[in-house]
Amino acid sequence: MTLGFCQNSNAQSKKQATYREYKSRSSSTSISKLMADAAAAKVNNPSLALDKVQEALAISVADGNSLNESKCYLLIGEINEQINEWGLARENYLRAHQILIDYSTQPEYVKVLKGLGKANLELNNFQESLTYFEQASNLSQGEEKAELQLSKSEVYYRMGNYEEAKNILDGIGIRKILNESFETLLQNQRAKVEARLNESIPSQNLYSNSLRKMRAGENVQPEAKQSLDETKEEISDVFREQQRYDDEISLRNNSIEFNLESNNLSGVAKDKVEIGKTLEAKGDTRAALKEIEAAAEIAETLDDPKEKTFALLALADMYEKNGRTNQALSAYKKYSLAVTEAEKQDEGKLLERAGLLKKQMDIDELTQSVSLGKQEDDLHEATVFRQQLIIYGLIVIILITAITSYFTYRSAQASKLANQLLALKSLRSQMNPHFIFNALNSVNHFIAQQDERTANKFLSEFSQLMRLVLENSEQDFITLNKEQQMLSLYIKLEHYRFRDKFDYEFEVDEGINGEIVELPPMLIQPYIENAVWHGLRYKESKGKLFVRFKKQGKEIEVEITDDGIGRKKSNELKTTNQRKHNSTGLKNISERLKIINKVYKSNYRVSVEDMNVEMGTQVKIHIPILANGK
Repeated sequence: MTLGFCQNSNAQSKKQATYREYKSRSSSTSISKLMADAAAAKVNNPSLALDKVQEALAISVADGNSLNESKCYLLIGEINEQINEWGLARENYLRAHQILIDYSTQPEYVKVLKGLGKANLELNNFQESLTYFEQASNLSQGEEKAELQLSKSEVYYRMGNYEEAKNILDGIGIRKILNESFETLLQNQRAKVEARLNESIPSQNLYSNSLRKMRAGENVQPEAKQSLDETKEEISDVFREQQRYDDEISLRNNSIEFNLESNNLSGVAKDKVEIGKTLEAKGDTRAALKEIEAAAEIAETLDDPKEKTFALLALADMYEKNGRTNQALSAYKKYSLAVTEAEKQDEGKLLERAGLLKKQMDIDELTQSVSLGKQEDDLHEATVFRQQLIIYGLIVIILITAITSYFTYRSAQASKLANQLLALKSLRSQMNPHFIFNALNSVNHFIAQQDERTANKFLSEFSQLMRLVLENSEQDFITLNKEQQMLSLYIKLEHYRFRDKFDYEFEVDEGINGEIVELPPMLIQPYIENAVWHGLRYKESKGKLFVRFKKQGKEIEVEITDDGIGRKKSNELKTTNQRKHNSTGLKNISERLKIINKVYKSNYRVSVEDMNVEMGTQVKIHIPILANGK
């Protein structure tokens, strides 16, 4: 009992020390200066901004200044917006809102309402978004009120209610508004809405006016640029739907001219790709190829690998459609390299984002610690005068300790989950490039044999498969139907090359609903690849590959059976490097399943058995049938 009392006293002392430390700073540190520094850094250095606002928030809580506390939560919400963490932004705006209800005359209250409107809009909570924008509009006047009306128009636009979006725009009066940037945003919004209402000529004129203003302006706001680009895409979509290809090309050429002047090569490349697709739709494939080649040439000069993938994939598709196999293969290889680089870049950004989220958790813990320390300090002072309250004080301390332990545990679990998801993404990214390059080697094989017809046919099937693989590679789970579609294509491609080595059967029980069952992508394919490359390929006579999906109670059993040379003989034939590579691939699958089972509390299992001593292998993959696949 004495030890427990000492431990509680130490915890209490730490909280009190933290509280007193920040309480002592309240007289010497300017909260307004900290918040100004945080506001200045929130765009370019959100990590520094969080450090500044953390100190300001801790001092505000220690000082009992709820108004400054609400301003800190408002600023944290704005930092969340900068890193597109809309859920966290909404949570911190709500914290500020709860405090500012008692300070509704403060200008920060309208900012919080606007922040809640925007966060709910990005989270597709349209009715909540409209409510907050309406409340903010009722408390605003002049230009600020007009901006909020523009925001309401955007909500209705995203809901697909274009008539109401236009009605709101018609009600905005701009005679007394001298802000040229807002006038541009308003004009762009009207152009988007009118394009969706099939009023394409007025919308095109509005877009041209905005483009002229921006080309004439010296300091163009980022919001105006983004708005202009969105408007261009909306009008272009309408032109394409109406098959007004020349109008779309003219619109995009105007955009290219503007982007060249502002040195936005990424925008130029994207527009040229779209022009190429439009020319192809017109039937002018030669001009289409020329535009896409120019887009790819520009894209390859960019530092951002994500920007390269769009143009390179379009170029590879165009080469393939024109029967230029070798050039298509070269473009696909470049595209694959760019995808790999982009995945590495995403991992770095994910780590940076995880660091920012960890800082936000640290802010919550520090705020709780200061708040609890303040409570404990007050209790300590009270016990000096009222000894009879010692028992109640101990109860409070026990409750506080339990609450603190809970939040510490929740923080640790969240951090652990983030690390596991990052590891899962890393393992998934190691598999896709290996799979793509294996398939590309098969294309090289046909080209080396001067079998151009088979190479073209293989490349066409391969391009479909690669699109499916790359589309699904960012997801933790895909439907069983998508996995079966990829596997069917993959086995078909392997059979092209080894048709003299094996035949195959692909069977799915009728009772399986492939749209309900979900599983990790690329889970089954490596085992089929092992059966073909390490079992059937070396068999002297023609073998048989059998893949069957069958329902077994509350799970799907995937059975992969081959009558190849067997694991023992296959291992004897492998080189040291092949053994190491195969081991690494199977280990990656094992690690993926281990993480998925732990994170999603599922039970994916794989078993491998020899059919007999000399030949044949059977793999069974057990996929649980759960709600939404997870």
